[in-house]
Parts: sequence; C-alpha cells; structure tokens
Amino acid sequence: MSRAGKPGKVLRLDSVVVKQRKVVLSWPQWLTTYDHLGSHYPYYSTNGMEHGFSLAIAPILTSIPIENRKVDPIGVVEMLAKSYLLGNRTLIQGLHRSPWMGRPDGQGGWIFSDIPPHGHVRMPADQAAMQLKEALRAELLMYLAGRKHIGILLSGGLDSRVVAGILRELQLSGEFLGDVVALTWGLSGSRDVKYAQEIARRYKWEWVQIPLGPDILAENIRITGMAGAEFSPFHLHGMPQVSRLTGLDAVLAGSYGDSVGRAEFSGRHVLKLQPTVPFSLNRFGLVLDEWVRAVHRQVLSDAYAYRKHISRDKEYQFREIEQQMHYMRRKLQGCMSLIAERIPLFQAFTAPRTFALMWRLDPIIRGNQIYCALLPTLPGGIGKLPWARTGVPLEGAATQDEAEKEFHKYGPWLRNDLREFVTELVQSDAIRGLGIFNDRALDWLLRIWPRSHTVTTNSIDESVSWLASLALFVQHYNVQGPGAVTRTYRDEVNAIRGLTVASTYLAARERLRQ
Repeated sequence: MSRAGKPGKVLRLDSVVVKQRKVVLSWPQWLTTYDHLGSHYPYYSTNGMEHGFSLAIAPILTSIPIENRKVDPIGVVEMLAKSYLLGNRTLIQGLHRSPWMGRPDGQGGWIFSDIPPHGHVRMPADQAAMQLKEALRAELLMYLAGRKHIGILLSGGLDSRVVAGILRELQLSGEFLGDVVALTWGLSGSRDVKYAQEIARRYKWEWVQIPLGPDILAENIRITGMAGAEFSPFHLHGMPQVSRLTGLDAVLAGSYGDSVGRAEFSGRHVLKLQPTVPFSLNRFGLVLDEWVRAVHRQVLSDAYAYRKHISRDKEYQFREIEQQMHYMRRKLQGCMSLIAERIPLFQAFTAPRTFALMWRLDPIIRGNQIYCALLPTLPGGIGKLPWARTGVPLEGAATQDEAEKEFHKYGPWLRNDLREFVTELVQSDAIRGLGIFNDRALDWLLRIWPRSHTVTTNSIDESVSWLASLALFVQHYNVQGPGAVTRTYRDEVNAIRGLTVASTYLAARERLRQ
C-alpha cells in the first residue's frame, strides 16, 4: 500500500440501542439512510429469538444453535443463477437481511419509505446535469456534516470522478473545511490507477494506492466466507484494506453513479434490461434437480413479490427497481458493507432527492449526454481526462490511451495461482456433504474451468470462486445441510447438459475477448 501521508485520527463508533424492543444496531447510519438506495442492510434472525440487528453476520449467526444453522437451498440456487441473492434472503434458513427501504418500527414490524415515481420529463441535457449536480452537492454536504477526515474511493471511471469534483468544489467554496484522502485499488500502470492519481494530484489530495494480486484474492476468498458468502470474492477488490485504515471519519463512494446518473447497469441501459429471473436456474447443472424444482416458485417470489405493493406503468420501471433492490443492494453494496462495519460509508447518488430527480426523467435522455454536460463544470479540468472504460474522454475524438485497461488480473490469478487452493475447497466435504450439489457436474466444471485465458473473469470463475468461499463459510460456522433429496436420472442429464453449456460459453467468450 503506497501513500503520501498518514491520517492521525482513529474513529470509534458505539452501538445504538433502540429500547422499545432492545434492538441493537451495529451501526447508526442505518437509521438515517434507510430511505437511500445505497443504505446498508443489517442481519436479523427469526429463529425464535428476540430481534437483534448486526451489520456483520457473525454476531447473529453464532447466536443460532448449531443444529439450526442450516443452508437455505433457495439462496444457493439464487447465487448460482444470478451471482447474488434476491430480496432479504441469506444462505442460512431463518437469517435475513433487513428489507429494502425499510427500518424497524420498534414493535416487531417495519416502516417503509415511499418510493418516488418514474416519469417522462424531457429537458436539455445541460439543465438535467445542473439539477443533478445541485442534488449531489446537497447530498454530499449531508454526509460531510461534522466530519473532518474523508476518504473517497476514486477510480478512473466517471462516477467517482463526479463525486471527487463536487467534493473539491465544496472545499474551494469553504463549505467543507476538512481534508480528503483518495483511495484507489489496482495494478500500477492501469487506467484506473493512472487517472485517479492524476485527479488526486490536481486536487492536492493525499492519494493511497492499494495493490492487488493473487495473495489479495486468496485473502478475499477467505473474507467472503467469513462474511456470509453472499457474493463472489473478486468483487471485494481492496475493500478489506480500506476498512483497516484509521483516522477517517467517513468514506464516500460513487458506485451508484452509473445506475442513477446514466441509467446503466453493468453496461446495459435501463430500456434494455432483461428479466430479473433467468429462464434457467441451473444452467451448469450444479444443483440437484429436486432442489431446483422445489425452490423455483420461491425464487420468483423473492424477485417479484414487491410488485404487488408498488404501482408502475412500464415494465422497464419495475426492472429498474429490481436492479436497485437486488443487484445493486445485494451484490455491490453487500461488499461495501465490509468497509461500513468499521468506517461509515456513504454512497453518493442515492439520497431520495437525487435519485427521485433522475427517475422522473424520460429514460431517453438518461445517459452519457448528462455526464457530458456535467463533467466540464468540475474544477481541475478532470472531465478532459480519459475514461478508464475506453481510454478516451467521454466527449471528443482524442487518441486512445495505451495504458492497461484492466486494473487486475483476476482471471489468471484465480485459474492459475489459486487453482489448487480453490479446487480443494470445492471438492471438500463442506460442499459435497451439504446434499445440494450435483457432484458429477461439479467435477466436470472444475475440469474445464481453467481452460479460459482471459484476464477478466467469467460466469464460471464467479461460480467456482463463490463455491470456495461457501466451503469456508460452512466450515467456519458449522453450517448444516438442509436435508436429503432423491437423486434422479435428471441429475446425470443436467450434468451432461451443463458441461455442454459451459464448454460452449467458454469457447464463445474466448473468441469475443481475443
């Protein structure tokens, strides 16, 4: 970890107690940001105990008797089908995450925030950009209130750049008088690291680079297991290292910028979103057929039951809500909560005023054009820096930067450096003894998995790395299987079909990535 200085203040947070039901919260931010898209979602148990809440899984899970710590097969199917959990589900029966946009009412129920409507307002891009900028200024001032030492997760992308630019404006205007340290993870020489360092230099901020490598990935596999195995470990990046920093009053992130500022989810615009639940819940045949059939209806309920309570007139509007409720909340923000266990973490773009403003716009005008209008208004000319995704500025025909696009090499690290470590975990009794997985399909997937040669990771990497973390989770917390089901001829057929699907997928992806 390289840095130019050293913050000196150590932050300590005490738990908050809500006396009506002796509800112990591991961190008070939940009570003030529950109506934000980027809030945090503590665990609680319904296994016959009085409700207690914790941002970390260990205090709640270890209070459950070992004989009741049973894997939830619904969660397993969801993880392998989507790479994240849906709704409030965890991998343990009777253990839940607090609901989206909800907080406890002190009497065993929940108070839910109103969900702002979608609209079809059209306006010039520069007008929308200025409204978004003003909303973000107000949002950041709320997060900065009473704080002096701020960390910002800074990459070469557009979203963290917008947050950085507005934060710098607040410093220059005297509205924020504290200091800032920029935190960047990634390989030296990559676009993300190069551009983040330059932004920090222009803003005269301390800059900390957190390197990545196979040793960090191995550590993240272990940490993911200890944290509940609710995401694949390569999504943690340098978050564990950030969480260990001392002297920060809060950390700011812009992870929701794509989804709110440009209506984009994993590179797909809101008007092109696919259904939340895929056609096949078991495309690689990894789960025993009887379990898949048994949980199918509940998976659909986890994904879509909220629609009974929210009115919308377009399908894309429901799908955008689902992306926020499931994908952003459970896959992305679940990782970020690791930092929040030790340091308050606030996601810009997620305050009610900010995302309500963007949701009321016609989706046709929600896109790059808004950022094209916003970026030139930020100090230091940072809008002219190339975008890490493309190597050129968002607007203009500049020559592409030849710096390395990827800030990591998770694919080779996982398949080569950590292959033996990961394979041993996936083949362990912790996985095979749960009575959920199709052993033949697992064996075949492990055989073809290392054939990929891309630097980036693929769906098989995601599944295999998650299974390794699941093994550690099961071992560490003495988690039990859910019970036995009958193995049928369909499992053999699914294993063969899964091998065919996986082989075809890998071959196609290799051609596309060459």
